[in-house]
Amino acid sequence: MTGRSGARAGMALGFVLVIVVALIWLAGANPLHAFSGLIEGTLGDSYVIAETLVTAAPLAIVALGVMPALRAGVFTIGSEGQLVIGAMVSTAVTLSFPGSGPEYLAIGILAGMAGGMLWALLPALLRAYLHVNEILSTLLLNYIAGHLLLMMLNGPLKANAQIATPRSDPWPAEAHLPYLLDGTRLHAGVLLVLALLVAAMIWTRTASGLRYGLHASQPELSARLGLSEPRAVIATMLVAGAAAGAAGWMQVSGLTHTLYPSVGGGLGFTGILVALLGGLNPVGIVAAALVLGALDTGAQGMQIGTSVPASIAEVIQGLLLLAVALVVAGRSLKSPGSKQRPAKPEQVAHMKEATP
Repeated sequence: MTGRSGARAGMALGFVLVIVVALIWLAGANPLHAFSGLIEGTLGDSYVIAETLVTAAPLAIVALGVMPALRAGVFTIGSEGQLVIGAMVSTAVTLSFPGSGPEYLAIGILAGMAGGMLWALLPALLRAYLHVNEILSTLLLNYIAGHLLLMMLNGPLKANAQIATPRSDPWPAEAHLPYLLDGTRLHAGVLLVLALLVAAMIWTRTASGLRYGLHASQPELSARLGLSEPRAVIATMLVAGAAAGAAGWMQVSGLTHTLYPSVGGGLGFTGILVALLGGLNPVGIVAAALVLGALDTGAQGMQIGTSVPASIAEVIQGLLLLAVALVVAGRSLKSPGSKQRPAKPEQVAHMKEATP
């Protein structure tokens, strides 16, 4: 990050801090006491630390999955619907699967990934071959996914028990992710984040990762290096769908153990925010997920100790997204031709050598 970029980022964060302090003051609370409650609610004991990790895990998975698409200039925002469909498909398969033991976990995550990929396939094909805007198509499919889930929970996936709230039957105990820390909800799904982090770090340093990154600014050059427009769109959107579907499976297998209409809970949209806050960098993404997870759990502690509602965490998330947008806009205004910078000779040579 250059000095000017760092200054812009510092100014944007300062802007966010001033607004947050003003909101806390308007809520009738002492900002110092509120921030103390925020820290206590994030780092107070092992339980709240575990809650931060559990909250951050699905955000990181969604963000790491959508990262290749955003790096390639494919602006998919369908992670929310893909997460919902992944949770729904994994629930249907898990509840009908006659197996036992760890087989449940394997079949569950594979079903979730397949569901997410299936929900991403249609907008991917529309974008790749008919040039339908992926932002519009994925956004509309998010709403369709939510209504489809409600229909299924009032139909084929409806619980056998007579209850007012739509939900599925509970998952068998063998399909639950094991807990890593007694007395908390910290489950083994957080290990998936570490695996994806390592995989993403390796991929960004490969010739394939360079080609996809090049596609956003110089699609003609990336095509000459073997990455066509349809391939870039379809591959990245399917990866994003698979990750979102896995996150949906993890929410049910690791936390609720029953499928509810609220399984999405905005995780898909927030995951995209995490990818942007992390600068589309794997390590930055995981750090951003931890920050937003800490905000969510810390806001609960802030509400207990002060009159500030926990919903301020959502306000802070929106302000952070605005700050990122301002920084990115500042870079674009500074260098209007920066998007067309030629690739470095050594990068092109490396990619050519690795191109089949």
